[in-house]
Amino acid sequence: MDTNVLPFPWGKMRLPETMKPQHYDLLIHLNLTSLAFTGVVQILLEVEQATRGIILQSKNLQISRALLLGPEHPQDLQVSEFEPYEQTAVFSDGFTFKRGSHVVQLELSANLSDSFHGFYKSTYTTSSGEVRTLASTQFEATHARAAFPCFDEPAFKASLTIHVQRESRHISISNMPKVHITEASIKMVSICLGNGLLEDHFDTTVKMSTYLVAFIICDFHSISKKKSQHGVEISVYTVPEKINQVEYALNTAVTLLDLHNDYSDIPYLLPKHGE
Repeated sequence: MDTNVLPFPWGKMRLPETMKPQHYDLLIHLNLTSLAFTGVVQILLEVEQATRGIILQSKNLQISRALLLGPEHPQDLQVSEFEPYEQTAVFSDGFTFKRGSHVVQLELSANLSDSFHGFYKSTYTTSSGEVRTLASTQFEATHARAAFPCFDEPAFKASLTIHVQRESRHISISNMPKVHITEASIKMVSICLGNGLLEDHFDTTVKMSTYLVAFIICDFHSISKKKSQHGVEISVYTVPEKINQVEYALNTAVTLLDLHNDYSDIPYLLPKHGE
C-alpha cells in the first residue's frame, strides 16, 4: 500500500459534495494498559458522480489497510493522506467508483489523545489514592476524525452501528442502548481482534453528524430510571465510590427531560439518555 502518492487528488479544505456517507459500522478495540486502540470501520456511501477516489477525513490515524467490499472478493485500495487538511483518499489505479452505493472498509490504529478532544485518556483517583484510567470521546466539532476515518463535517449525516471490545472489569457506553454482549472473537479481513475480551454491540443510531458520536470505556457504576413521559431510560454514571450520591441528579434529569419535551413540544428521539 502506497501512502505517499502525489499529487493528492483533492485540493479543497471541505470535502466534495458528490459522495455522502449513509452508514458506519465501527468496531473499536481499546488497550487501557498501552493507551492505544485499533479498529475497523465499514462505510456505506453513495457516490453521486463517478470518481477515481473517495475523500474523507482522518487525523493522527495509522490506516493499515483499505478495502472495497463487494459481492466477490474484497479489493485492496491504496491510501494517500494530506495532513494539512486532515484528509485521506482511498483509490485504486485504473479503477473508478461509479455512481451508486459502495462499501469501503478501513483498518486503523492510534494512541489515545492526551488532550480533552478526540478519543482521549482520562483518570480519576480513588479514596485510597489509586489512579484509575478510562477513555472517553469528545468529537465536537471536528474531532471524530481522530478516532476513525469519516466524513467529519456537520452537514454529512449517517447512521452508526458501534461495537466496543473491552476487558470484563470495564463497561462501555455509547449513544444507543446495548443490544447484546459476546465474546470478542471477530476477525475482519487482516485484523484479528479476539483476545478473550468481551464485545458490546450497540443498537443503530439515527442519522446524525459525526461530532455527536460518543463511546466511553471505564469502570463506572450507574443507576437508571424509566420514568419520563415518553419511556426514555435515563442513567447517571459515576465512579464506584460515589454511586450512592447520584440519585438527586437522576431524579432531576428525569424531571428536566419531561419539562423540555413539554416546553418544546418535541419529544426526545432516542431510547436512552445518559448523564
